[in-house]
Amino acid sequence: MEIRGLTKKYGKKSVVDEVDLSLDCKTYALLGPNGAGKTTLIRMLAGVLKPTSGSISQDLNKESIGYVPQRFGCFPDVTVYEQLQYFCFLKNISVREEKEQINSVLKLVHLTDQKEIRCKKLSGGMIRRVGIAQALLGSPRLLLLDEPTVGLDLEERLRFNQVITSLQGKSTIMISTHQTEDIRDICSQIIIMNNGRILVDSDKNDIIRYAQGKVYLIPMNAETNGAESLIRVLSDVKPDEGVLQKATLEDGYFAYIKKF
Repeated sequence: MEIRGLTKKYGKKSVVDEVDLSLDCKTYALLGPNGAGKTTLIRMLAGVLKPTSGSISQDLNKESIGYVPQRFGCFPDVTVYEQLQYFCFLKNISVREEKEQINSVLKLVHLTDQKEIRCKKLSGGMIRRVGIAQALLGSPRLLLLDEPTVGLDLEERLRFNQVITSLQGKSTIMISTHQTEDIRDICSQIIIMNNGRILVDSDKNDIIRYAQGKVYLIPMNAETNGAESLIRVLSDVKPDEGVLQKATLEDGYFAYIKKF
């Protein structure tokens, strides 16, 4: 997928501003603070929002795209299985194939035992898992996930990571989040976005190296339970009493956001 000059304006404000990207069959993390333009970019890639200008070159139809929006909702009075049948219809999945496909994605998101429960009785985390399940129907070639782990507990987050790992090499996957812990172990390619622009599109290890030599632990004045309190800081210059630390992905992310 080739993205060139992609822009979305509301009035005079550019929410997404001249974005250029080349996406291959990899798992990408789209990182950025709230308001960076991540959701708007994802919605344009999913085809649910028309760009103001620019182009998206791809050989995909709507049925080849799986999309989990930031706010996913179910029809309250249908069962989980019936909800997924509806999405099979939207994706032109045949009646002959739908049972196998639905059972397969229910197993992946660990909802097999809840398939006959009406959606209005589901917890927020279960509804999120239904959203992930519908996106996986049809084995999409492009999978777009906007804050997919919101509302999931630790066990569900680990299961989500396993699902994404199982799809690597089969689909182009983009996971939008502002939490680096959500993607630390499953995304090798990192895209950092802020104020509508792409700051960097690079390998995870390159992002970490960008912060190397800039991360320090420094003591604070306050003490906690008799122990000296320490704070982790980014700095181009070694602070007084600062102890150099090994950089992490979080450090690299903040180094780009804060323009170190």
